[in-house]
Amino acid sequence: MLLPDEIASKSVIPAIRAMVVRRLVAKHGMTQQQAAQLLGITQPAVSKYIHNKRGVAIKLEGIAQVDEAASKIAALLVSGKAAQVQVMSKLNEVSMHVRRSRLMCDLHRRLEPSLNLGSCRVCEG
Repeated sequence: MLLPDEIASKSVIPAIRAMVVRRLVAKHGMTQQQAAQLLGITQPAVSKYIHNKRGVAIKLEGIAQVDEAASKIAALLVSGKAAQVQVMSKLNEVSMHVRRSRLMCDLHRRLEPSLNLGSCRVCEG
């Protein structure tokens, strides 16, 4: 049995990071190395996010609130005014929104077909 936290750590958080990375590079003109430094990840990880080799287990692009949050996080990082804890908090808020909004349920269902998620309310609380 996979816990929602496990699914979030392996799919939701990488998907959000990928969205932020793409904004840092495409919209803010950063190099992969600069984006990596701001997020505390490696340049090869940034490359994988950009080339859709990581962070693709769940599609969050196109979900208005997630798109907006990713853009705000990127802008916060670029501003240089954000403390690391503040960025972590924003990333966590988006991750929790994905869970509370049941945006992760389809992925959970695919990973565990025998699990009855119809009556599941674990992520809503």
